[in-house]
Amino acid sequence: MIVVIDAGHGGSDPGNLGTGRFASTEKNVTLDVSLRLRDYITERFPDVKIVMTRSNDAYPSLKNRVKIANDAEADLFISIHCDAFTSPQAVGSSTFVMGMHRSEESLRVAIQENASIFKEEDYQNKYEGFDPKDPDTYIALALRQSVFMNKSLELGSLIQDQFSDRVGRTDRGVRQAGFYVITFTEMPSVLVELGFLSNPVEEEFLNSEKGKDLMASALLRAFRSYKEKHHPSGTIAQNPTNAASESTASPLSDPDQQRTVSLPSPTYRVQIIASDARISKEDPRFSGLTPVVEYLRNGLYKYAVGAAPTMQQAQLLKESMRNGNFPDAFVVKFEGTTLEHQGVTPIKGN
Repeated sequence: MIVVIDAGHGGSDPGNLGTGRFASTEKNVTLDVSLRLRDYITERFPDVKIVMTRSNDAYPSLKNRVKIANDAEADLFISIHCDAFTSPQAVGSSTFVMGMHRSEESLRVAIQENASIFKEEDYQNKYEGFDPKDPDTYIALALRQSVFMNKSLELGSLIQDQFSDRVGRTDRGVRQAGFYVITFTEMPSVLVELGFLSNPVEEEFLNSEKGKDLMASALLRAFRSYKEKHHPSGTIAQNPTNAASESTASPLSDPDQQRTVSLPSPTYRVQIIASDARISKEDPRFSGLTPVVEYLRNGLYKYAVGAAPTMQQAQLLKESMRNGNFPDAFVVKFEGTTLEHQGVTPIKGN
């Protein structure tokens, strides 16, 4: 199992500054809690690989954080933040999953955290029209994480239960909001707001060694419950070191559809769909695509097109797919000289 832990903000982006009574800002608190969580998971679950988006006072862009998670083919993405509000009375911890904003509060927090984009050079081109201040942006993204929604909500509920029942924090619940880092990740993802640094009492708690340890421990217990259900030790194969390779993808059990076709190795394909349920070969989304191959990875059915011998050719196909009906298409690399060796199944009729 691979888990990406994302400490919010960092480097030139301090995040929110709190009340100003402490030298540390949001970026310091989130890094400290993230590193503790990393160490707790590593100590207790040697079968889990932890990938950090940052482990020091650096600032990876929001786009790079997403890339780190997707390139690692992570099974889970946890982004850690601290909230702030104009009123010092605002209090409590919350967990967000991707979705169309359901309230003005969710929209406020999403705009606040996504504003990091404006600190990056040439952000207009980097983020291709993603406007953190435009509510319509979030509506357009509502379905992007739908395939992972149930697991994201489940983890969010486990986290909030731990914060409330075991640490005694005010429970602000699990909410949906259009955070960039949990919108474009290809795995169950949550963004955690540990509490309000604009509230003097919570600020003091989150800056204390005890407070940071309690919050990291709560996240560990929530993760443990999630892992025991979805990734029990000894039953989940480790992802390959080469995160871009799908060479160990499990072939689907349908011998009638297996065929031997000589292919260059490596072969580059363009993934167009991922689904937690198998999709019929008659699905209209596959119309006109020749051929579509299907493979099973990390509990998801994935569908790809093309068989390019070079990354450059695959990139051209990817752009074609993105300009068509698959705006989230991306390139994956397969090793092996036949479809069977690559662990993929061609969908008949295409």
